[in-house]
Amino acid sequence: MEAKLKRELGTTMLKSAGHAGGGCISEGQSYHTDTGKVFVKINHKSEAKLMFDGEMASLEAIVKTETVKVPKPIKVIELDTGGSVFVMEHLDMNSLSNRYSKQLGEKMADLHLHNKKQLEKLNKEQQTVGKGAGQSDVAAVEKFGFHVTTCCGYLPQSSSILLPSTATLSLSWVLLGCLVASTVLFTLHTTARFPNKRLVNISCINTV
Repeated sequence: MEAKLKRELGTTMLKSAGHAGGGCISEGQSYHTDTGKVFVKINHKSEAKLMFDGEMASLEAIVKTETVKVPKPIKVIELDTGGSVFVMEHLDMNSLSNRYSKQLGEKMADLHLHNKKQLEKLNKEQQTVGKGAGQSDVAAVEKFGFHVTTCCGYLPQSSSILLPSTATLSLSWVLLGCLVASTVLFTLHTTARFPNKRLVNISCINTV
């Protein structure tokens, strides 16, 4: 596995950083590379690539919001012996003080509101002379769905459902936890309100 990691990452150095562990789904290991430390999630099951592809896309979506700090995803690699690994940025973690707990709460709120603010900005720009529909550089989500399958454990969750265009939608990605040694807890939480006020909640949780 380590030889393939070196090839795929284009690094001459791949040395254990001493951070290792695991949970009920995957194992984890941190490594020193030519460009810095990385964290590698390892799973030898056949379902691993589908699961990791969803996690990578989900982290990419959160990173783009520039709200909550999450590990930057690097690459999903299929192993020759079966299974896959998910390589991401290594984050050094410390205990959470009251000061930073407040900041985390504020950033989580920003994450919830991110898509709503993007939609408001998009609508405002479309009403601006010289920047109409199709000219805005603001990315916003108007219908429920995700471009890749995400998983709850090994179970794939359908994310191709599109709600009616008349629905008022709010899409938010919520980080419930972060790397603590070798554990990543990631939640994709989507809410949508229909005209009849019925509230739909669909959540997906991936754990190590």
